[in-house]
Amino acid sequence: MRGWPTALTTLLFCHGLGVNTVGLPLLAIAHGHGATAVGVLVAVSGAGQIGMRIVVARWAHRLTERGLILASAALLCVSSAVVLAEPALWAFVLANLTQGVARGFFWVGVQAHVVRSVPEPRRALAVVDFAGGIGLVTGPATIGLAGGSLTAALAVGIGATAVAALPTLRLARLPLPPPGKAAARVGVWRRPALRPSVLAAVSTGTWRGMLGSYVPVVLAAAGYSAAAVGLLVGIGSATSIAGSVLAGVAPARRLAPLYVTGALAAGAGLAGIGLWPRELAVVTALLVASGVGAGALQTLSSSMAAHAVEPADRGRVVAEVGTYRAVALLTSPLGIAALLPVVALGPAMALVGAVAAVPALRRPPPAA
Repeated sequence: MRGWPTALTTLLFCHGLGVNTVGLPLLAIAHGHGATAVGVLVAVSGAGQIGMRIVVARWAHRLTERGLILASAALLCVSSAVVLAEPALWAFVLANLTQGVARGFFWVGVQAHVVRSVPEPRRALAVVDFAGGIGLVTGPATIGLAGGSLTAALAVGIGATAVAALPTLRLARLPLPPPGKAAARVGVWRRPALRPSVLAAVSTGTWRGMLGSYVPVVLAAAGYSAAAVGLLVGIGSATSIAGSVLAGVAPARRLAPLYVTGALAAGAGLAGIGLWPRELAVVTALLVASGVGAGALQTLSSSMAAHAVEPADRGRVVAEVGTYRAVALLTSPLGIAALLPVVALGPAMALVGAVAAVPALRRPPPAA
């Protein structure tokens, strides 16, 4: 595998995605679309990603990874451009839908390329997760560097995403995988060897879904300023990058303990923030610990899935496992919303945190 084109493509795409993810809701609010509309738009993006992951997993033997990545870059550019041209509600619906599809195409394409390119994909996946994390952190920072101008920031994001097509063309050309055998087409949850990967994906998706939704709400309700909330959420995102790196460099004998402690940290962090949000030192420590745990699980999830199947089936299986992460990312905030009529926000966060800790109940296979 040519390492630098994969890492550079991921960095540039995720920079554009980071701008787009933060910029679209802010621009929608600036043009008079309310908080309820923004919530629906985020759900549209999540549904688009889930739908495309399912489709791509079914047709993995007919789609090239390079084609998926190039399509994702084009769609993300369209997502930002359409709202700059016309800030009507229909444009925001289209923008969020194309953003979700772009996410699905990109992550399936880049992860499938990695796991099919090298015999031992764990360290290569960690590099991709590291590059993606850097892009997702620096992307939103562009809004501040642009003086708060959402138009300028989105334009910069379009440029970065378009440039991502150049290193994509340097990716190694891999032969299409053969169609999956009947046994291999069984759902990943029904294959015992893949269940630890699925649980890790659900845990990571739950943590990220909460970090982008109710963690800021809890912190704001506890009296933190908007700047402090942004900084704390940024700390969580940054430490998840460290978790991915840790999963990539840890010796094989340490991976099973890392899997268990990562799940416990992710779940306990969410629960603790919900129950004790007023102590800054406690919140910071919980975000750091849970971020490292969730980042480690993200890398281990794909790595374990790749190890559990035949090389020809790796791309499709990694795509399917990633679908569980996308579903958890979308449904974890909805779970909180469903609990709020009967449970206070803090205990509701604790219950959702328990879901993120479920992988700790199951040790991963030694091949992780």
